[in-house]
Amino acid sequence: MTFALRNVVVLFFHVYECSYLFTDDTWKRDRRVQYAGLLCLLGVVLVILSQNSDLYYYFDANNVYYRGRCYFLSLLIPSLALMMDLSLLLQHRKKLRKIVFFSLLSFIVLTTGTAAVQLFCNSVGLINMATGLEMTILFISSMSEQNLEMYQLLKKKTEVEERLSISMMLNQSVKALSANADTDAAINELLGIINAYFDADRCYIFETIRDGKALKNTYEHVRAGVSAQIENLQDVPIDVISIWMAAFEKNEAYFMSTLDQEKGSASYNMLQEQQVDRLLAVPLKKQDEIIGFLGVDNPRNHYNDPTLLSSIQYFIINSVERKERQQLLETLSYRDMLTGLYNRNKYIQVLEANEGKLLHDVGVAYMDLNGLKKMNDEKGHEAGDQLIRAAADALTDVFPGQAFRVGGDEFVIAQDGISEREFTEKIDRLRKGMERRKVSVSVGHQWAAEEHDIEEMLKRADHRMYEEKKKYHLTQD
Repeated sequence: MTFALRNVVVLFFHVYECSYLFTDDTWKRDRRVQYAGLLCLLGVVLVILSQNSDLYYYFDANNVYYRGRCYFLSLLIPSLALMMDLSLLLQHRKKLRKIVFFSLLSFIVLTTGTAAVQLFCNSVGLINMATGLEMTILFISSMSEQNLEMYQLLKKKTEVEERLSISMMLNQSVKALSANADTDAAINELLGIINAYFDADRCYIFETIRDGKALKNTYEHVRAGVSAQIENLQDVPIDVISIWMAAFEKNEAYFMSTLDQEKGSASYNMLQEQQVDRLLAVPLKKQDEIIGFLGVDNPRNHYNDPTLLSSIQYFIINSVERKERQQLLETLSYRDMLTGLYNRNKYIQVLEANEGKLLHDVGVAYMDLNGLKKMNDEKGHEAGDQLIRAAADALTDVFPGQAFRVGGDEFVIAQDGISEREFTEKIDRLRKGMERRKVSVSVGHQWAAEEHDIEEMLKRADHRMYEEKKKYHLTQD
């Protein structure tokens, strides 16, 4: 049994080693694998044959054990198989972790070494002792390897689940941005999704202003019970976050694990007032230029992984650019390029929006410039344009956001929620503002406590303007 088990153990070791070295059928092409296995089987066959001969050992008449003339074969055959395993091990050592490599190597070295000693020493079963020790070492290393593999599998599972979670959040984010035509509402919805993912107090977007010298908080989502800070974070000097900017310029996320990390910096007091103890932020870049950043305050989950924020920044930038394009289109569609006032398109839109509505405390005015044609004829259109801009400046001073340029020299004013006295005073201020700017105008105005038809009201104001215009022409004649 002892002689047979030597070969069986070596055979099992051979199979065990090959399971680490070969993950596919490539072992079939290596003759050493086959020869080592055949040697072990040959060793078992010779042990069986030795039972009826003195090939390996025999007993004398007094039942005393003696080695046979071919005893060395019992050691040589498994040792040769182990030498082949050694060559395989050294060839494929890079495939193995160190603990596995050295445990396999120690089995081969100790077993063959004790076999050599055993050949000249008959007093102690060194091979059996070494085999037992090595089986223990292999068992320990195998368990360590399995534990490591289990840990890596669990880690991989966690990473896969994390990536899946991020992918789902990205899909949800893209859907939120694309499903809503209102860019502001879409971005606010997106910030809510991000805030929930991180279980944070706030999620926000800052954009650079004043040629990158300052920042303004343009969007913010806060969880229930947390105070909003967007009103307090306008025109923030960019030097306040100089440490963050250093990371952003390297295209890196900035993670503040504790508020103490900011001690000594300009941002410390600001964050302390907002009760921010942890923070994660990523830069928003356009053509390698930092145009702002996206961040979360006090994240409770995923705070050490900026993957989602880094991935979402592309969609944020696209949305901000889309809003800018929308604003530009609105400016082109509803703003007069010469004066900056609302144009006729906006005027018609306002009329349509208020058609049939009952308006309260509403005042309207129709205004026409006097002498614009004469100015254009005598001094040129540039002088005429300056006259129009001067009139627009006066309108903006008194009626910001309520004035429309509806023709070359015609302007309309419409304001609701204003008392008759206040409206009349503003018309007087407008006239004085025109006089200071040396602009002659004819103005007709109308006020009503209640009005169903604003268009009809504007016609009455237009009629009054023409009456004033007639008086102007009489003075010129």
